[in-house]
Amino acid sequence: MTGFKAIALDYDGTLTEGDRPTDDVLEALRATRAEGRRLVLVTGRILDELRQVFPEVEDEFDAIVAENGAVIATVDGVADVVAPVAPELASALAARDIPVRSGRVILACDGEHATAVFEEIGRHGLDAQVVRNRNALMVIPSGVTKATGLLEVLGELGVSSHCTLGVGDAENDLPLLEACEVGVAVANAVDRLAEGADVVLEEPDGRGIVELLRGPVVSGARRVDARRRLKLGVGDGGRPVTVPTSHLSLLVTGGSGSGKSFVVGMLVEQLAQLRYSVLVLDREGDHLGLGSRRGIVVLGGLPDPPPVEEVMAVLDHRFGSVVLDLSQLPVPEQDAYVARLLPHVLELRRACGSPHWLVFDEAHALAGPVELVEIPFPLPGGGSVFATYRPQDLPAAIREGLDAVIWLPGAGEGAPEAVRAVVDGFGVGDPAAAGPDLERGSAVLLDAHRAEPQVFELGERAVPHIRHWHRYTDSELSPEHAFYFGEAGREGIARNVREFHRGLRRIDVRTLRGHAHRSDLSRWIAEILQVRELAALVAGLEADLVREERAEHDVRAELLALIEEHYLEV
Repeated sequence: MTGFKAIALDYDGTLTEGDRPTDDVLEALRATRAEGRRLVLVTGRILDELRQVFPEVEDEFDAIVAENGAVIATVDGVADVVAPVAPELASALAARDIPVRSGRVILACDGEHATAVFEEIGRHGLDAQVVRNRNALMVIPSGVTKATGLLEVLGELGVSSHCTLGVGDAENDLPLLEACEVGVAVANAVDRLAEGADVVLEEPDGRGIVELLRGPVVSGARRVDARRRLKLGVGDGGRPVTVPTSHLSLLVTGGSGSGKSFVVGMLVEQLAQLRYSVLVLDREGDHLGLGSRRGIVVLGGLPDPPPVEEVMAVLDHRFGSVVLDLSQLPVPEQDAYVARLLPHVLELRRACGSPHWLVFDEAHALAGPVELVEIPFPLPGGGSVFATYRPQDLPAAIREGLDAVIWLPGAGEGAPEAVRAVVDGFGVGDPAAAGPDLERGSAVLLDAHRAEPQVFELGERAVPHIRHWHRYTDSELSPEHAFYFGEAGREGIARNVREFHRGLRRIDVRTLRGHAHRSDLSRWIAEILQVRELAALVAGLEADLVREERAEHDVRAELLALIEEHYLEV
């Protein structure tokens, strides 16, 4: 099943204009549930009053959020989310001849009595909020909204809010729409709600619901350009350049060393902060630093990968993200592992919508798993990122299903071929022509929904990006890529970063000064490790040593600290 896994529906003015939905609406609700989607009724009504006019209400929904989020009804029964509003308020209002109805938690009355309600809340010193629902008024414990009740219920149902669509019509539905991935307003919605919705239906109340449930939005056939966005950077005039947080198939491409992994990490950081569940298939060990971010766990990184069942157990929690480090496996073993894992991941995604995003670094390697097992592309639901310097080698179904491309300039390996593949496969002009003088740190966004490419400066990252961490830290580099301490390596040869770190600690002052005069240290970091930010810092230390502006032992200590910070403490 593609599309949204759960639909959260307001009642009065949304599902019905009377006391109960029409037969057409009920038929549409039942057909939606038959597809496997969960239906949640989210209403300001008092549950017992709703049952009186719609006795079978609990048979038509998977769960009910009543009393504007204060009461929930699931298969486990009815529960109050918070303690009731203090009973003395109802007594005080009754003493002023104000008709008031008491629910399990809330008090309800007509909106014309708002002034008196506020006066009595203040006089009694109560911690309560007053919420309007068109002409009605509800007194609710502070902090309770339709959103808080919905999130409680979705947790019980095992569905993420990022896979949920919310529909409403009135002021008290604003938190409901904000809590869902996509917010929908019926045609008769108040102006404030319609302005905050991602979609406004052409029909009112129940007719609008039938239109929605039978249309392309719920099924996922129509991508909604929702309000939640991932910021890529800043374009002309300082305006932000963004892409949607869901229902997006995105290619990140450019020559080797152009910054693709930096962009991928930037996107994953934002997704994790927004509580999306992300699976990163990291074939080169580029994204291990993401494990320092809240909600992201790193698995793998050993010659024996974690069992598929272990990875799925983590993903099945639905609220966390995983970086799966496959960098220690030979490519054929990587392919076989991905081929075993992906069908389980896609089945979980079909069932509950999680993980919301799948990220494929070195995505051209997907051709191997595709040959081993039948994987459907484009992938159903959520979002997908394909990062590669060889987009021409992506399976055809991926290339044909792309919604957007981020192209990064540079002259690294594969750069000309990447440009040609984007032009031929995406049906756009040469991205390099959009910014012929682009430097590192810039990029071009090509969107299927925009006629013109957008040139922008890349945003910042919270976690420093270390290119190919495992490869350079622990694996053995070829002789031509190793660092040779002293003349012809007489004082040692560093075949990885750990050996480089030990060599810096061991060599004598004369050798260190010689390397600094020739800028050997910073050049090796820039050309072999391809971490230009670190290379710039090391170049500054080399210059300080050459100019004798700092003592040798201070420069050596800072060099060692930089290597430790960027590699050995990841």
